[in-house]
Amino acid sequence: MKKISILLFIIWFENGLLSQTISVETKIGKSKTNYTFIKKNNCKISFETKRPNNTDQNILACIPAAFTNLNNLKVDGIYSVNGIVGNRDVINQTLGGVFYIENNSCKIFQSKKGKLFNDSLLTIVKTQKASLFQQIQCIENGTAAKFKDKKLFQRRGIAILNDNSIAIIESEQAITLEVFSEDLVLLNVKQLIYTDMGAWDEGWYLNPLNNALIKIGKDLSQTAKQSNWILFRK
Repeated sequence: MKKISILLFIIWFENGLLSQTISVETKIGKSKTNYTFIKKNNCKISFETKRPNNTDQNILACIPAAFTNLNNLKVDGIYSVNGIVGNRDVINQTLGGVFYIENNSCKIFQSKKGKLFNDSLLTIVKTQKASLFQQIQCIENGTAAKFKDKKLFQRRGIAILNDNSIAIIESEQAITLEVFSEDLVLLNVKQLIYTDMGAWDEGWYLNPLNNALIKIGKDLSQTAKQSNWILFRK
């Protein structure tokens, strides 16, 4: 199996296709939790509000991103899709983190309780056709956030690693946000923002070795109401 994987890697590299595939690996945290890392490599990343189709072979990975507002089933908090800003008047001041995409480059930073979403930033977002959404920031500059919540759920997020690569990371077991954050700091995560889980956790990725569809998420009961997604595309 190792020889086959190495051979496939060489073929992808020599044909210039490495930029069009994800890579997937499993790591074990200090808590003995198993984590799946789905690395973006040089694929495209997008934030979208139109439901993706899991038969689209150009989509290499897809997960829910921002929370969905239970009152109106729209994105929770301010967001932007390619420079088009939505929910400008309903900034969620309790969600401190921002996931930001500009020219296929990603940033994760604090919104200062929503104060960062001023006219200057939103002008840049529009001009650069950037995408963004609000979420919980679990890791900031290599330091895990502190959480009082002790509920156990399967966890998932999007990370910037210490080498500046981007990965979707999902726990196999149900754990607290605190364990999730502290484990991933020790697994070389520099910045981490949470993504919607629980009843909204449906996602998938294509196995980079054979393009088989791998479904992720265990509940899925509210997935029909999900309002937004992060995608890795060819």
